[in-house]
Amino acid sequence: MATSSSLSNTPESKLQSSHTAGCSLDEIERAINDFYSATNSSIVNRQQLNSFLERLQYSPLAWDFSWKLLQTTKTQSIQFFGAVALCNKISKHLAELDDKQLQLVFEQLIQKIISYVSINSKQIVVKLIVALGHLILNMMPDKWPNIMTNIINIFTQSSNDFLCKYPEKTHMIVLDILTILPEEFSRIVVPKSQRASIRLELERQFVTVLSYIQYIISNFNHVDVLCKMFDCLSKWLEFGIPILKFETMFDYLFNALNSVQLFDDACECIIVLFTSPDALKYPATFTGLLPYVLSLETLLDHALSSGDKEKCESLTKLITTFGENHAQLLLQLALTMYPQPQQLSNNFCRLVMRCTDMKGQYPIEETCSELTFSFWYALQEEVTSTEDDNKQIILMGIFRPYFIRLIEVLIIKGQLPENEQQYTSEDKETFRCYRVDIGDTMMCMHNALGNGALEVLAQHLALAVDQNLSWQRQESIMQLIGAGSEYVPLDENIYLPRIFSLLRKMNFCNSSIINTTLMVLGQYSSWLGHHQETLQNCVHLCVNALSNPELIQSASIALKELTMENRIHMSKYLNDVFPIIKTVLENGNLNANDRIRCVAIIGYILSAYPSKVVIDHLNILLAPEVNKLLGYLQNTDNSSLAVCKQNICTTLSFMSVLITAIGYCGDQSDNDENDQQQHNGSSALIDTSAAPEVLTSFMRDLDPILHLVLKQYSDDNEVTEKICEILSRTVTTLKEASSPILITLLQLLQCIGPNILHLQFLNFSLLLFSQDTDKTTFNLFLAVLQRFGCLFNGDLMWLKNHVDIVEDFANFLIQVIKKLPHVVNRCPNEALVLLFEFVKNGIQLHEQSTLRSVTMFMANYFEYCKLNNRAAELLQKNGLEIVRILLKAIGGASPRHLVDILSLPLFTLSKLYIDWAIKWVQQCLSDPNFPTPAATKEHREALIKALTRERSSRANFKDHMNTFSQACRGFVGLDPRF
Repeated sequence: MATSSSLSNTPESKLQSSHTAGCSLDEIERAINDFYSATNSSIVNRQQLNSFLERLQYSPLAWDFSWKLLQTTKTQSIQFFGAVALCNKISKHLAELDDKQLQLVFEQLIQKIISYVSINSKQIVVKLIVALGHLILNMMPDKWPNIMTNIINIFTQSSNDFLCKYPEKTHMIVLDILTILPEEFSRIVVPKSQRASIRLELERQFVTVLSYIQYIISNFNHVDVLCKMFDCLSKWLEFGIPILKFETMFDYLFNALNSVQLFDDACECIIVLFTSPDALKYPATFTGLLPYVLSLETLLDHALSSGDKEKCESLTKLITTFGENHAQLLLQLALTMYPQPQQLSNNFCRLVMRCTDMKGQYPIEETCSELTFSFWYALQEEVTSTEDDNKQIILMGIFRPYFIRLIEVLIIKGQLPENEQQYTSEDKETFRCYRVDIGDTMMCMHNALGNGALEVLAQHLALAVDQNLSWQRQESIMQLIGAGSEYVPLDENIYLPRIFSLLRKMNFCNSSIINTTLMVLGQYSSWLGHHQETLQNCVHLCVNALSNPELIQSASIALKELTMENRIHMSKYLNDVFPIIKTVLENGNLNANDRIRCVAIIGYILSAYPSKVVIDHLNILLAPEVNKLLGYLQNTDNSSLAVCKQNICTTLSFMSVLITAIGYCGDQSDNDENDQQQHNGSSALIDTSAAPEVLTSFMRDLDPILHLVLKQYSDDNEVTEKICEILSRTVTTLKEASSPILITLLQLLQCIGPNILHLQFLNFSLLLFSQDTDKTTFNLFLAVLQRFGCLFNGDLMWLKNHVDIVEDFANFLIQVIKKLPHVVNRCPNEALVLLFEFVKNGIQLHEQSTLRSVTMFMANYFEYCKLNNRAAELLQKNGLEIVRILLKAIGGASPRHLVDILSLPLFTLSKLYIDWAIKWVQQCLSDPNFPTPAATKEHREALIKALTRERSSRANFKDHMNTFSQACRGFVGLDPRF
């Protein structure tokens, strides 16, 4: 057996990196211990150590020190580092060794694996086995033929005392190695052609693997070994070995489910088997699996009778995984002319239905039913997507009874419990999610059955009402009716009228059923807008519920949907709705979201009225709100300031929503001539001039109040955000009609002060720029730049501490420079200089999303320089420094995961100013120590070539930048392009 020193005598081992040259073993161990030391709290120091240790792992020294670190007398962290270093060298740099040295590495790995298995050092064993796996894969197929047989023989025929004494350890090692080979195949670094050859060799030698597994099954009954065997089979299945080669294992796999010790591992292996993509390629094989799946019912019966919930869940998962992945096969069996395959398909659906209809309340008494929903989705998807109409009709005839039965089961399973006290808070949340899944499954049934699903639900609701069945059952049915709202056409005139006519007879003895019913009304708001005779009863139910604190949330949601979708129809209910909402709003205990929805309801209804009616109602509605707001502003009690501020924000949101609602004019009924004729005699006519007049008057009245708010809260982010939202919604709603109040809005903006860089403010500024570019508006842009310049003041640390502001500011500049370049054209030179200072510092940030925004602005700014001579001159003056900063960041100053983002400005520069780009890059790279000494002359020349060669391919350019970055960091990738 060779020693580690024999490996260090290679020529390559003497080529030491400039960063690791001369490192002694003691220095390496000290660096490892320092890195993992709990007392080493310096982030900078840890980063330096991490960089040093990473370079060590890939240096030629690693062939020597890794073996020396793998001594059991060393600390665990030192041994583990040795294992990691060895694994990395083998996986990346095997080309540094000749055939003789490779054989030595192989032999030493075997020895080390046995040694560490004998002391049960699992972490290191895993790394060493991964290393051995990469070594074997890289030697396939030419250098080490029949390696599977050799590996098995090396261990099973070994005379090693430990292996002879513990044969189960021998088989565990072999199985670990056989498992790691298909698992690590995707991670090996080899040319494409060699990868294909290795795959073929693995497939060819799988016969050996399977024979060895069958030998273990026949001769070895150790639980750990058998469990590992299942894991090994799973990895080969995932690798892509055809399922035909596993047919001899089917009996054993399913029989293993009878063993308590093997059940879990066998389940996992069978699930991998079921998820194999070979179903359509080998339908006969998967059809042959169906009897095995159906036989699981016996195990399920036993698990149910013994009360083993976990086993029931595992068996249900097995059954439904097969169905979910092979729904198309079930359809093919159902369409055959032969009774036996048809019966298999029917029996399988019956078995899944049994799991769905598992007795007991979810999740207290059973947890299986939820697992089956994915199968029913897959089945209906296959049936409804069948392109042949005749086949689809036949399939619907076969599977419709199951779909109808599923609806009946969902009604039962979705019922709220009679006694919620047995539910913990976690159980309640789990059941809530379960009901959401039931709703999603019901959507599938609406999709499959169309109005047939409504027919089933209408029949069950009528039966529940006539027989005065529990409110829980009625509520569950209503929940399922709501789930299908997207699938019901607006002209449906048979079942929905019947369903909604039952509302007045329903058992509304509990707030839960009322809430569900109200939500359903909101979901069918579009349909109700086309059925006036039904809408009237529903509106009164919603309005009456507004006064009940337990119902106001769902009532306000439903009424908001109804008014937004049907504002013309709903306008006639103004006198019914307004007094109740006014009373509700005067309730000081009302939830903020409920208040805002109530305001939106009034706004949508008023949007259909002439301006005088709107203003009169707004005066009544807003007077108490304004008085409350003034009261909050006058508060001087420090203990309640936070509450007052929150109330101010809620009131401002209240006004913001009102602006949007009053300006709304887009529902499906607005263009319906018949509806218009019905309303010609009423006062609720659409007045297209009302919104501008109303909102202009509203903003003028609101202006002094907002000034008072800003006087106290101009430096508060949350309050100024709400005010900017009001202004943004006003301009968005009024569009060109906002001109009369632009000066008023600008005066408000000037009071915002420190928060001028807030996202809402910047977005609103963009809105203004798009409406108007006069001097006043342009001055606002200069004010934004000036404010940023004062805060930034060339200080990189300020940028690092305010990345959220930097990101918002960069995104704002991107929009301005792309859509409104004329605004930038008018800027003085100082403003353009500020933008260059911003990008020079911004590209040194390490926050990913912020850096992305800065580099995108930078790229757009370079493009803008083509249109502006002043900007181009400044680019020429600053370009060298910008390129130097970019290359420094790419070369190691910034984390590796940011290199792709940092490549964008250089790519854009090379596209637009190729001569400048080459000149600046050459100037920077002429210094052999820049960005780091690790980058060779070849790497530098290749990068310069890439500037000209890859000007049209951003992806290729990024690859070159990543390779250059790795070279600068000491990770010398053997990329052929370099």
